[in-house]
Amino acid sequence: MTNRHSFGYLLQDIGLVILLFCLFAGAMVVSYSEKSTMLEAVIMLLGTFFVILFSGFKLFSLSLVLAGIEVTFYTAYRLYLFLSYDIEIPFYSYIWILIPLISAAAMYLFVSGTNRLELENDMLRRQVDELVVLNPLTKLYNLRSLYNDLNVLAAYAERNQMSLSLMIIMLKYEAELKSVLSRQNYELVIQRLAELVVDTVRVEDKTYSIDNKGSLAVILTCGKEGSEIAMRRIRNRISERDAFSGITDKAIKIEVKMASLEYEKEIYENNMILFKQRVENELQYDV
Repeated sequence: MTNRHSFGYLLQDIGLVILLFCLFAGAMVVSYSEKSTMLEAVIMLLGTFFVILFSGFKLFSLSLVLAGIEVTFYTAYRLYLFLSYDIEIPFYSYIWILIPLISAAAMYLFVSGTNRLELENDMLRRQVDELVVLNPLTKLYNLRSLYNDLNVLAAYAERNQMSLSLMIIMLKYEAELKSVLSRQNYELVIQRLAELVVDTVRVEDKTYSIDNKGSLAVILTCGKEGSEIAMRRIRNRISERDAFSGITDKAIKIEVKMASLEYEKEIYENNMILFKQRVENELQYDV
C-alpha cells in the first residue's frame, strides 16, 4: 500500500512539474513575442488553458481533441504564411506545436495520480466500515455484530436446548426529540438510554445499538416470560424521575416502545434478518 501511495504521489509530482514548465514556456513565448505575432501567441496560450481545464475536469478525450485541433490549425496557418508569403517560421512556433499536447498529457498524469489515491482511500474507508462493529456514540456493538451473534447463539441454544429471545427498544417520538433537543442533548439521551438498558438487563444478556436513532436490541437467554420480566424492569427504570436528569435544565420524560419474540428454529432457521423484522413488527402493538 505504501508503494502504491508513493507511485500515486510520483505521478502527481511529475505531471505538476511538466505542467508548470509548459505554462512557464508559454508565458515566456508570449512575453518575448513581437507585436505582429503577439495576438497568435495569446490565442495559443488561451487555447492551452482550455486544454488544461478540460483535462482537470477529467474530460481527457475532449482535451486531446481540442489540443489536436489547436495544433492542426496553428500548423496549417504557419505553413500557409510560409508557402504563400514566404514568411519564415519562427522558432517559438515549434514550441506552440508541443505545448498544448504536452500540457494535456501532464494534466492527465496529475489527475490520474489523484484518482489513484482517491480510489485507494475509498477502498480503505469501505474496509474500515466493514470491520467496525462498535457504535461510536453508545460504544455498544452494532447491527452487523447483532446478526453474527444471533447466528452463533441460536446454534448454541439449539445444541443446549435453551431458550433465546430478541428484544428491541425504540424511542417514542424520536423525530420530535431530535427537533426539540440540541444535537448534544439528543446524543446524551441516546447514550443515557443505552446505559440504563445495559445496567438493567442481566450480565449474560447482550445489548446492541442497531441504528443512529437510539434503537437498541438485546439478546436474552430466556423465553417469553423472562423477556416480559426484563421489559417491565427496563420500562420501570426508564420511567424513574432521575433517569434522564442532568441532560437539560428542565426535566424531560422519555418513553420507549418495546417488543420481544422467542427464536423458533422452524420459522426463522438461519434468517436472522427476518427474525429481527418480526420483532420490529411487534412494536406497533406497544402504544
